[in-house]
Amino acid sequence: MTKCVAVLSSVAVLGLVASGCGGSSDNGSSGSKTTAKQPAKRPAKQPAKSGGTAAKTIQVSMKNIQFSPKSISVAKGTTVKWTNDEGVNHDVTKTGGPGPKFSSGTGNLSQGDTYEQKFDTPGTIKYVCTVHAPGMAGIITVK
Repeated sequence: MTKCVAVLSSVAVLGLVASGCGGSSDNGSSGSKTTAKQPAKRPAKQPAKSGGTAAKTIQVSMKNIQFSPKSISVAKGTTVKWTNDEGVNHDVTKTGGPGPKFSSGTGNLSQGDTYEQKFDTPGTIKYVCTVHAPGMAGIITVK
């Protein structure tokens, strides 16, 4: 009789546990819908596209009183990101070429600071660090 009571108790407990699983009225479908909807929203948050490809960012370092690389060639719609990688202040200032003027501000980029500029107009753009010009200069060719 003790074994019978133990078996019946075990069956009752398993029945209660099983009834607790999947007991919601939506059968988990709302979780699936949320997961399915999230990927559809993600493309809107991705970088803008230019010419069918994702927009790019090109890195230029400011170190040893020079831009590195000194000369770059980029596709239309590319962003250039300059980073000051030394303990001397620098800036980035356009001196010639097509498109709008740009400047990070005279000598305002301390070590670790960055400045970004997007290039949409084809042509050759020249720029300098006004603090260290004419020796610290760079060229961007936008295709």
